[in-house]
Formats: sequence, C-alpha cells, structure tokens
Amino acid sequence: MYIFLVIIAIFSGIVAGMGIGGGSIFILLTTIFNLLGHKEAQSYNLIMFIVVGISATISNLKNKTIDKQMFKKLIIPVCIGSICGIFLLKKINDNSLKFCFYIFMLIIGSYEIISSLKNMIKAKNNNK
Repeated sequence: MYIFLVIIAIFSGIVAGMGIGGGSIFILLTTIFNLLGHKEAQSYNLIMFIVVGISATISNLKNKTIDKQMFKKLIIPVCIGSICGIFLLKKINDNSLKFCFYIFMLIIGSYEIISSLKNMIKAKNNNK
C-alpha cells in the first residue's frame, strides 16, 4: 500500500508542478483505491500544495512569467480563502465533502471535454 501511495504522490507532484491540478488527482486516486480517507487525503494534498506552490511561484518569478502586480493583488485573497476553507472543512462531514468533491471533478471533467471538442472543431474548420 505504501509504495502505491508514494507512486500516486510522485505522479500528482509532477502534474501539479505543471500547473494541471495534481492535487485533485492525488485525492481522487487515494480515495478511489481506499488508501486514505477523504479528509486525510485533503490534508496531505494541502501539504503538497504548499511545497509545490512555493516552488512553482519562485521558479515563475525568476523566469518572469508572473505579473508581480497581479501576484501582490491576489496573494492576500488566496490566503484568506484558504483559511476560510480550513474552517469550513471542519464543519462539513466526510461523506458530504466526498460527494461535493466528486461532483466538482465531474463538472471540471465535463467542462474540459466540451472545451477540447469545441477547440478541435474550431481548428478543423480553420484548416478548411
């Protein structure tokens, strides 16, 4: 079990480092395979997010791919939102949280599929 958890964490870290949403993959895979409870998976995900987020931010600031003014405007609201999320997490039971997470993943997945299909159709029409 431990090695499978490590493999999922490495895969999630790689995907998160690319900015694709590795945390969602980590939570999804660890809960589907019953390696962790949902709240426990979210806890580990937040720890990984902090490490990946700080590393990616430093790297992108060095490469000048982040608008520093926008970064300064967003950092405080993001921190406030994160703190509110922590308090909200304590109020929501595990089954409701799991249900909300899976619905969220379904919505995001559907959106990605639809937008990809629209882009493929648009590219096909532009090539004619």
